[in-house]
Amino acid sequence: MIAPRLGWWWVATPVLVLGVVAFAFGHVRLAGFVIAGGLLVAALIRAVLPTALSGGLVVRSRVVDVVTMGLFGIALVVVTASLDLRPRG
Repeated sequence: MIAPRLGWWWVATPVLVLGVVAFAFGHVRLAGFVIAGGLLVAALIRAVLPTALSGGLVVRSRVVDVVTMGLFGIALVVVTASLDLRPRG
């Protein structure tokens, strides 16, 4: 049995990991934008590359994958931009 190729997932993964690290250090707004950027990069990779090269980003059909990652990325940008992080007092 041959293991499936992971393809270009490694381009988006470090961006997503960087967002999680930023969140762990308390930079919520930055983390939200970085993770959203990672999702949008993943959607772009899935949209442009053939399925054989998309590897770990292939879950369902190309359209479903691109729309799902794209909508989550856009939604995260909207939610992050609307956060009010000022302390209440």
